[in-house]
Amino acid sequence: MKGTNFEVDYQYDMEVDGLFIYVSQDYQYNTSIELDNDVILDFDKGGIPVALEILNASHVLKVPKYALNGIEEIKMTINVNEKSISLKAGFCVILHNREQTQLVDTFTSNDIGIPAMETELATA
Repeated sequence: MKGTNFEVDYQYDMEVDGLFIYVSQDYQYNTSIELDNDVILDFDKGGIPVALEILNASHVLKVPKYALNGIEEIKMTINVNEKSISLKAGFCVILHNREQTQLVDTFTSNDIGIPAMETELATA
């Protein structure tokens, strides 16, 4: 199992309530996998996870839209084995003048043969 760490950046579009998290370095997109309703993980040509899109982000993360404009920190761990792809992610936001971490924990089957690995993505 290969382990990799990447710094990520993000964009939040309040109008469509979409959160897009992506690695800071250049990559060549290959495929997307829906992990859960409204949670989509993108892989590059080398099978490395490089982006995460959360549709209806305020609903998925259970926070008001304004809180997603200033995310303090993002940490994600993606585990891939021959049977499944899992995502554990924490999003630190400010609510009522206090930091709170909202979690996403989801998985799906690895039916397209992504190579086994553990990858960590985090904001700088």
